[in-house]
Amino acid sequence: MKSAKQAFSGKTALITGGARNIGLAVARDLAARGVSVAIADICRDLETVPYSLSSSDDLEKSVAELASSGVKVIGLTCDVRDENQVSQAVKRVIDEFGKLDILVNNAGVGFGSAILEENQDKDWDANYGVNVKGTMALCRGVVPYMEKSGGGSIVNVASTAGIAASVGMPYPYVATKHALVGATKVLALEVAAKGIRANVVAPGAINTDMLQAAYAAIAEAENVSVEEAAAKENASIPLGRPAEPAEIADAIVFLAGPAASYITGIVLPVAGGMAPGI
Repeated sequence: MKSAKQAFSGKTALITGGARNIGLAVARDLAARGVSVAIADICRDLETVPYSLSSSDDLEKSVAELASSGVKVIGLTCDVRDENQVSQAVKRVIDEFGKLDILVNNAGVGFGSAILEENQDKDWDANYGVNVKGTMALCRGVVPYMEKSGGGSIVNVASTAGIAASVGMPYPYVATKHALVGATKVLALEVAAKGIRANVVAPGAINTDMLQAAYAAIAEAENVSVEEAAAKENASIPLGRPAEPAEIADAIVFLAGPAASYITGIVLPVAGGMAPGI
């Protein structure tokens, strides 16, 4: 039986949203297994997104950390909503690594209102642009290279909000994560004959800036403290807490790797026992 490192020997990966949180946790895991890693991130905040995104400093520090493990690492600034930037990022990976075996579409945003009329076009556009259009642009860009090299694995990061909705969830976020799940299922069917697998990881609550922003929004809506809002939300999770980014990364790396060689087109909830849609 091959070791975890041997199983990933010679592989290359591109991870969007890779400068911190889940994306960085995935990059760390893959780098530890000897995978050559490219991490891409937007490296700036967006006016419409009510929390901070990764910075150029985040990207630089993460590249330096990963490089210290001895594997080849590159950092890319890429706004996935911009097809030209997506094309350039993919080209850079191919130029540096010669091939691409694994794509992890982790870049995503989540915001908006649970009241329909409060959502403006800019809210819909930002959620759709990153969560659906940007993700599928990356898929479109890498599939020809994966096919040329005999196959590959794509893991798209959605959310339990892409499986079921609940009271208080923002319309644009839920809609775009549902769209991403559906698009990935179609993709899996299309590319299976090319030796490419496509799957979805659907996290629940994760200990990130996005979650803290959600707690703050709930607190304001319910006129309670952020701590009270967090405690209430955590109480709805059977395991009683949000996930750490590394716990989501474990599921992503599993689906990306050879241990999942006969798995494609699935949605894997990683949600502490929550059962969305049941």
